[in-house]
Amino acid sequence: MGLYQSVVRLFSRLNLICAVLGAGILFFIATIVFLEVVGRAITGTSQLWVIEVSEYSLMYITFLGAPYLLEKNRHVLLDLVYANLGPDWQRLAGVFNAAIGVALCMTLAVVGVGVVIDQIGTGVRETTVMAPRSYFLTMALPLGMFLLGFQFLDQGVRAATGRFSR
Repeated sequence: MGLYQSVVRLFSRLNLICAVLGAGILFFIATIVFLEVVGRAITGTSQLWVIEVSEYSLMYITFLGAPYLLEKNRHVLLDLVYANLGPDWQRLAGVFNAAIGVALCMTLAVVGVGVVIDQIGTGVRETTVMAPRSYFLTMALPLGMFLLGFQFLDQGVRAATGRFSR
């Protein structure tokens, strides 16, 4: 097994771990929202933190789950045009799509790291009831974008070598 295949396996495991973590967060959100609704019906009071934690968690679910979905080709795909292309054009479209994906994701990952570093340095907090440090929320973006960027790179390699499948 070559070095590239080892790296692909490593990222595949990392994607699975992130997806499981995202699913766990989703389960946690569903549980606390359910308990909040039941608690409000029984006691008539509300916990302010439930909605805030749910909102913050949605970003983590998105950025933790997206790389796994892209790896498994379970993401949203508009293949009306793609399905009607010939094999050579499909290959070219796959490489082109992957190149755009890598460029955008890696750009967002680099910019996101810069934002997180800046937020850590300045100690900025969100202007909400819980007032968490902003970088706790923002760091989901560069992580997810980096993993997505690698998945696009792998798709481009597979498309260029004729191993691309939808």
